[in-house]
Amino acid sequence: MTKTPSLFTPNANGFEIQPAGVLLILADTIYNNPQDSTPTGRARARTMMDAILTAARAGGFKQGDILATLLARGEVTHRLKDMAVTACNAAGPDAIGRIFASMRNKD
Repeated sequence: MTKTPSLFTPNANGFEIQPAGVLLILADTIYNNPQDSTPTGRARARTMMDAILTAARAGGFKQGDILATLLARGEVTHRLKDMAVTACNAAGPDAIGRIFASMRNKD
């Protein structure tokens, strides 16, 4: 069994978050307590999560539907973490960077 890389690494400024960790946070924003975010925040999280999953599929990730279902369940398991890492790796750093940049430029 392979070890899932750390998705959240403490540093002097808080945490370094890997793209797969961001994907888990986006799903939490969308599917968990609606009091924790605004409707706009949830919509933006949905847009970003969908973009990451689309980029992963474009990069050859074949289990996008399964990953989406696991993300919606809200149970963070080793399987979910592994799939999130694999999906983000399939999307690639260029696509992930473009997605992150596009969300920073929104009002």
